[in-house]
Amino acid sequence: MRQLFTALSVCLACALPALAQADPGRIQFATEVFFDSGSTRLSADAVSILDQVLGKSRELDPELIMAIGHTDALPSDARSQTLSVQRAEAVKTYLADKGFERIRIYTEGKAKRLPVADNDTREGRARNNRVEVQLVAPKTAPAEP
Repeated sequence: MRQLFTALSVCLACALPALAQADPGRIQFATEVFFDSGSTRLSADAVSILDQVLGKSRELDPELIMAIGHTDALPSDARSQTLSVQRAEAVKTYLADKGFERIRIYTEGKAKRLPVADNDTREGRARNNRVEVQLVAPKTAPAEP
């Protein structure tokens, strides 16, 4: 039974993010959580933002929360990938510990492949050390004519 549950969660994790990315209108709420360079520790500011995410999730009842981790350009490629995954998993752990269903939290690490700011400045690197958190809307039935 545990293997079936794991297989279902893998399938869910593969399918729903693709749907959300294919239809940006399905994103109900999006924010970012920032990390210190090289760190996976949630700061007080990060916890405050994640508490807001939880409040929105109670209000909107999303089918999925996506947590996509990123890093600045400083770590090696391998370390950057590991760090981005660990950051996304830190967000997942916090949200799950606060009551959101773990199976409905998708995580992925994008390493340093998708910067949002210039990595040549301290401010830019700070903006790149992040996890993007998105609440994905539930599927709705087509409207009746």
